Amino acid sequence: MDTHMIAGVKYECLLFDMDDTLYPLSLGINLACRRNIQEYMLEYLHIEESNVPKMCLDLYVEHGTTMAGLKALGYEFDNDEFHAYVHGRLPYEKLKQDLVLRNLLLSMPQ
Repeated sequence: MDTHMIAGVKYECLLFDMDDTLYPLSLGINLACRRNIQEYMLEYLHIEESNVPKMCLDLYVEHGTTMAGLKALGYEFDNDEFHAYVHGRLPYEKLKQDLVLRNLLLSMPQ
C-alpha cells in the first residue's frame, strides 16, 4: 500500500469524524443522532424522561460526547451496542454525492 510522509510520520489513510461538516446540517443527521442517543438513554439506561434532554446536552458539553459522560457517571453498557443503536439507525440514505468534496478529498495525498 502506498503511504506518504507528513511531518515525518507515515499515514496510510485519514479518518474524518466531523459531524455536519462533510455533509449539510440541513440533512438532519445530527438531529437524528441526538434523538437516538436520547432514546437509548430512556430505553436501555432507564433515565427519567424529563431529565434526558438536559442531561444529554450537559454530558456532551462537559465530556465531549454524551457516551463519555454517561460512562463517567458510572453507567455500564456495551460501547458497540450503543454505537449500533445511535449510528446504525441514522438516515444515511439522505447523503448525496458531493463532487466538490470528493475532488477535495481525492486531492489529498492519503
